[in-house]
Amino acid sequence: MKNVRCLLLAVCAFQVAAAQLWVVGDNFVYSKGTSIYVKDKINLDTNSKIYLREEAQLLQENNVANEGNGLISVFQEGTSNEFTYNYWSAPVSNQLTGINGNVGFNNTQIKYPTVDTSDTNITSTDLTTEAGDSQILAYGVRNGMSDDGNTGGTALRIAGRWLWTYDSGGNPLTGYAGWTIFNGTQTTRTGYGFTMKGVQDMGGLNYGIFNNGEAGQRYDFRGRPNNGTVLVGVGNDNGTLAGNPYPSALDLKRFLEHNAKDTGANTVKMDPWVEFWISQEETSHSLTSYLGGYARYVPMGFDVGTDNGYANSGTYLEPIFRRTDNNGNIVTSSAQLAGGGITASQSSTDGKRRYAAIGQGIFISRTTTDVPNTSNSFLQGATPNITTGVLLPGGQIGEQIEFNNAMRVLKKEDGSSSIFKSAPGNTSSNPQDALIAHQIPKMVINVIPNGLYVRPLTFAFDDSTSQAYDFAWEAAISGRIATDAYIKIGTHGEFGLSSQAFDEDMILPIGVQIDSSNTTPIEVEFELAFLINFNPANVYLHDTQTNVYHDIKSGNKTLLIAPGHHANRFEITFKNTSGTLSNNIIKDSNFDIFQNNNNKELTVLNPKLKEIVNISLYDLAGKQLFSIRPTSIEASYRYNTASLSSAIYIAKVTTNEQETAAKVSVSN
Repeated sequence: MKNVRCLLLAVCAFQVAAAQLWVVGDNFVYSKGTSIYVKDKINLDTNSKIYLREEAQLLQENNVANEGNGLISVFQEGTSNEFTYNYWSAPVSNQLTGINGNVGFNNTQIKYPTVDTSDTNITSTDLTTEAGDSQILAYGVRNGMSDDGNTGGTALRIAGRWLWTYDSGGNPLTGYAGWTIFNGTQTTRTGYGFTMKGVQDMGGLNYGIFNNGEAGQRYDFRGRPNNGTVLVGVGNDNGTLAGNPYPSALDLKRFLEHNAKDTGANTVKMDPWVEFWISQEETSHSLTSYLGGYARYVPMGFDVGTDNGYANSGTYLEPIFRRTDNNGNIVTSSAQLAGGGITASQSSTDGKRRYAAIGQGIFISRTTTDVPNTSNSFLQGATPNITTGVLLPGGQIGEQIEFNNAMRVLKKEDGSSSIFKSAPGNTSSNPQDALIAHQIPKMVINVIPNGLYVRPLTFAFDDSTSQAYDFAWEAAISGRIATDAYIKIGTHGEFGLSSQAFDEDMILPIGVQIDSSNTTPIEVEFELAFLINFNPANVYLHDTQTNVYHDIKSGNKTLLIAPGHHANRFEITFKNTSGTLSNNIIKDSNFDIFQNNNNKELTVLNPKLKEIVNISLYDLAGKQLFSIRPTSIEASYRYNTASLSSAIYIAKVTTNEQETAAKVSVSN
């Protein structure tokens, strides 16, 4: 056995601290689930090593360059198959350059742990110190494959075709043109991220369920531990794939406070959120088959409090993409309203992903000019008080975004507040699983076009916020698609998260856009998905075009909505202000009957395409004003009421099975 002259931490359950850490000769430090705290620098002599095992982490205080040709070894699990992307950021640098400090990362530093699998007593690679070299496959090879975990056995094969970086500080191009390949001898600078698809499970000990509860392939990152201040460039009106640069967790709320806190004009360096790529488990490399999108962590202010230094832990916004069950059937979430709100086992998205795990890649961005409403984007105002930018080393105008040791924390992965990518098919990837002590009252409304996918709209209620734009409390829509929905906040933009102090008389406007490629109205379902620490007496979807209040707290509502941008038609209210007789919609599963006074029409919606025998209208004295037998089955029927006096009438819809009546209020 190797002689250990420095420090051996095999089963310790306490934090180990040192002013400096020097490991010399052929010696090592081994930490099994224990945090190591070093105040100053780390010097690793040639052949010396630090092994972090079972979620052990390394924290450092001072902004100093680590030294030496020795290395640290830290595990992370990529939670995907061979078709699905993970976004990474290396916690180590290349220790063999002869230059101290953070010098960047090469893909050859992605190793895999090995053991002697002929020893039948070995059932995992959790605690091994040995590693094998991964193979970076040629660009023409699409699928990576897992290793067998055996010393000298079949190697881990990574598909170089899917290794890419995105640095807007050095590349002015956007979209696909902004990506740079990382499948050869290129160096990815410290603090920058890269994409990598997972691998096909070929059997072996390094593919399965690991200590952090995640399913996928285990990787061993080896190199000099990164430390101190790390700067990452972000171009104006662009984004950069960055990530946690340290062998410890990173508090994203502290990161955003340092770089995106609004203290006046020209003080904000980046948009006040970070984004994660989240997807379901893919089954093809075809782009059109991807079921995913960018989720956002939003800090929700930086007020001081007891929640790890803050009044709250921020919140997590799910991306928009199709949801399916294990059989591939498209599903939507179910309302969780019993007992006056969501239960502890179905708790909120508060604090979800506040802590970036070791190796986690994130997108950061700068919005310096207004984004117009187009087929690819909703209206988004420039981030308030954002800087004009500086000349970056790559030649672009933007800002240097800072990571530093004050943002580092000991936070083991727990499937909620700290997690490396949401594992497809893993229950811990559900953001509703996170139970956070300080739950901000919240309401989530899902908008579901044609039953195909879900746009979650989140409303938070905090007394420190207003119905106007509140910096770092709101987030614009991410991943806008042709048919979509959003929350309106004044004229500032179109949002997926809105925060305000609750008032029962308040009105919360939402916009809906139906793609013009649709030639007829489509069904759009509105679902009150979650009430979290919040239980108003009523929640209505008010259609201002028809002046109908739909009670969505008692159940989902599906409307036929015509193609176009409906910016001012819908709003969420907590009162029906039209009066007791003006709630002109029947509670019938087959028809919606209402008076559209804007267009002076009686409207009958027939979403289930029932055969209607007769549509008639009566005054309150029982006199029949008209009776019409439809000649065809339509999704909607409209009849002119301009000649009627302003009054209350009774509309009747008759089928072969039933007769349905509703009061309608005509105002001419």
